[in-house]
Amino acid sequence: MKNRNRLLAAFLTLAFLLPLAMVNGQTSDTTKASPFKVTADVVSSYVWRGVLSTATPTPNFQPTLAFDAGGLEIGAWGSTDFVGSYKEVDLYASYTFGPVKVALTDYNWNFGPRYFNYKSKETGHVFEGTVGYTGPTSFPISVSANVMFAGADKKWDKTAGAVDPSKQAYSTYIELGYAFKYFSPFLGFTPADGYYGDGYGGVNGFAVVNVGLSATKNLKITNDFSLPLKATLGFNPQKEDAYLVFGITF
Repeated sequence: MKNRNRLLAAFLTLAFLLPLAMVNGQTSDTTKASPFKVTADVVSSYVWRGVLSTATPTPNFQPTLAFDAGGLEIGAWGSTDFVGSYKEVDLYASYTFGPVKVALTDYNWNFGPRYFNYKSKETGHVFEGTVGYTGPTSFPISVSANVMFAGADKKWDKTAGAVDPSKQAYSTYIELGYAFKYFSPFLGFTPADGYYGDGYGGVNGFAVVNVGLSATKNLKITNDFSLPLKATLGFNPQKEDAYLVFGITF
């Protein structure tokens, strides 16, 4: 367990020191674009992989700060509502080579324990590995597989009626998508009970937890500036739920 905690701490340290080292190693050139990416989304409600993340549907502000160079991206993503009842801070590192992308994410939306507590039975962090594929323009299919492999993602104990802190749930989410000219349908499913769908509610086996479509449009403000708009209509068949989310990217 101590070795795992050391590895997680090393990942967090590397994630923030590597961009600084790479920037310092570059020659000064004022004409080069900054390797740092800063964006922000405002969404009408925060739905993630078919699951409403907040206690009630409420608008959220979602900033991103990332270092992006040569296929490597290291950054932080967050979400907070406008009344201060929800806070999420996620750290991630990803690498894209050709059509394939691999990523490691440290999620934290459980802020009960202290942030730097990485003990398996106590931590509020959830660690996930991702592998994704995006097809060419001639066949713009996308496939991603995401597995929570450590942290607060614990298996539900039906007998106790609570999660078992000693057993990982390995919650898995797989999504298929296709980018048509004006809209993009998607289908997300989980092979076994876990975080998705019913939220550790004891449903076993395969389940479709997120299906719908998204559409985007650029809202022209001036000749040189426009705002990307996005709307997503989705359904969670396992939970018998539906959502319609509108978002703006700055």
